[in-house]
Amino acid sequence: MTKIVKVVSLSAAALLSTAMLGGCTTDQTARDMAQQALDAANGAQSCCNSNTERLDRMYRKVMGK
Repeated sequence: MTKIVKVVSLSAAALLSTAMLGGCTTDQTARDMAQQALDAANGAQSCCNSNTERLDRMYRKVMGK
């Protein structure tokens, strides 16, 4: 559960940073960093989703026996 909270927090921070920097055309570095944070959060979420699906399959398999 804490991993999901961390991923959601990272995603929210990255989205907020991107939204705040949307009007700023001179600070490309900050926008690039926000994009990297968003990409990292999306990668972490993808990993969590894969693990959740794997655990769900294992649970269904065990309960089906």
